[in-house]
Amino acid sequence: MGRSDKNTFGMESGKMAAWAIAKVIDYYERRLEALEDRAYSDFWADEVLLVLNARDELNDRWAELSSEQRERVYILDDRLVKKHKLIAKHALPNSNVQDRTRWWWYLHEGPQVREQASAYPTK
Repeated sequence: MGRSDKNTFGMESGKMAAWAIAKVIDYYERRLEALEDRAYSDFWADEVLLVLNARDELNDRWAELSSEQRERVYILDDRLVKKHKLIAKHALPNSNVQDRTRWWWYLHEGPQVREQASAYPTK
């Protein structure tokens, strides 16, 4: 019997990658929603870090995103930029992130960092 190209979930590896990316985008959106909900205000410092880390994950897998997924991330990024004051209040600058293309880590400087950065990698 030949080797299967299916993973533990019974999906072909390419389908698994697409599924995982979709889940990360959904997670990014849910974390943004938490920042827009005052009921979560006691947890905003944690939520800010979760949002920024989710955006990092998307950046790391950018080449794997479809054009539709990239468009969805752009729209979510618009929402993130609007939260720059909340992010500045609840997240200290991360000295471990030196790459200015990861503009979301620099939102404490203001919303213009998105435009100043080469916002979307071309990998």
